[in-house]
Amino acid sequence: MINVLIAISPLMAIARDDGLRLPPMGWMSWERYGCQRDCVNHPDTCISAKLFETQAELLVSKGFLAKGYNRVDMDDCYMDRRDPKTNDLRADEARFPGGIPALSEKIHLLGLKFGIYNDIGPGTCAGDTGLNVSAGPDEVADAQLKRDVEMFAHEWKVDSLKVDGCGPRGPMNVTYPKLGDMLNRTGRQILFSCSWPVYGALGAPCNGDLSSEACFPSREIAKSCSTWRVFKDILDVYNLPGHAGLLQIIDFYARNNETLAAVSGPGQYNDYDMLLAGNAGLSVAEAKIQMGMWSMWSAPLMISNDLRTIAPEFIDVLLNDEVIAIDQDPLSASAKGTILVNNSDVMSAQISVWHKPLADGSRAVALLNTGVFDASTYNLTITASMVGLQQGSSFSARSLWERRELGEFRGSAQFWLEPISILMLKVTAKTFPSLETIWL
Repeated sequence: MINVLIAISPLMAIARDDGLRLPPMGWMSWERYGCQRDCVNHPDTCISAKLFETQAELLVSKGFLAKGYNRVDMDDCYMDRRDPKTNDLRADEARFPGGIPALSEKIHLLGLKFGIYNDIGPGTCAGDTGLNVSAGPDEVADAQLKRDVEMFAHEWKVDSLKVDGCGPRGPMNVTYPKLGDMLNRTGRQILFSCSWPVYGALGAPCNGDLSSEACFPSREIAKSCSTWRVFKDILDVYNLPGHAGLLQIIDFYARNNETLAAVSGPGQYNDYDMLLAGNAGLSVAEAKIQMGMWSMWSAPLMISNDLRTIAPEFIDVLLNDEVIAIDQDPLSASAKGTILVNNSDVMSAQISVWHKPLADGSRAVALLNTGVFDASTYNLTITASMVGLQQGSSFSARSLWERRELGEFRGSAQFWLEPISILMLKVTAKTFPSLETIWL
């Protein structure tokens, strides 16, 4: 059994002026809609102003904005080539007839923030025009970049910019900070979402090991970026070894637990990609696992689904205010784990306990049964020290999914944990009773 204690991040200095102090929440297009440009044959699912306006309206009408989901972010495939007269970036006129300024205004009028996508290199991942940030002084390129950034801030009025790293690019420890500095100088608070770690850490020689500064320069990244992607694009699937299913992302975090937890703090967040609840790939139980673990990690909660057709049971997962509160806790701490049942070298295997401190002095706890190796229900005994409390101390526990108090316990408590499930708890140190068994 591995027991890892919580340590609060020392990396709390905010060098950016993005207004961000809590993990961003909202809706994003990529995982659900990808790069569908054909609005003739796919009018309801193509990347267009209509799609974003519709999803934005539903964020409001279905109660998502009221729970904190206040952003609508576009990903790739919205652009045309640069304007031949001005060389300005522009959206595809057929799919965005009023251009980005018109869409931005409509989304802002709904009380939402608006975000866009681009790339640090000459082209985006889908082949659209990139920002082409130069590594060194380049009078022409720098003037164009300044024009692009000023347009984002003052004409398009964007509130966030996601910047990918596909294709040719200069050194990321130069280009991303350079772009971040330009964003800061616009006078508009713009969340800067970077893909810097993904391209620097997943290939050789790092191969996904973030323990060295060379592979994951966390201090440099946090100075320039508001959030940063640390793993591949998530796929709409629970478990797909060798790819980016939900369990593979949990495993990646587990393997890099110490490093990733150390850098998370107010205004600076590891990004594990979009929430999938409501799509075809995850069951309700699996969607709860993703929502729960993302909240334990203080990760961005950016949904990528179709809010027109999402089933009520998935809405309940995404709108559980007690779980959201764990993600949005002012400490922005990222959980560390205790691995209890592990049938392979995969750290996320079968049974694990995750815990983190909360601003009110209590602790958030997640008990996870991935169900990967067997379909057993586990009788799990949790001690006070396993969840970050003083050994032997009594504590109260509240079930966050069920929104009910479970009672008070002296030193330890037992829980039955079904396969493919996550029990989310809020525990508070007390001075009372004895061991009990809870069926959930």
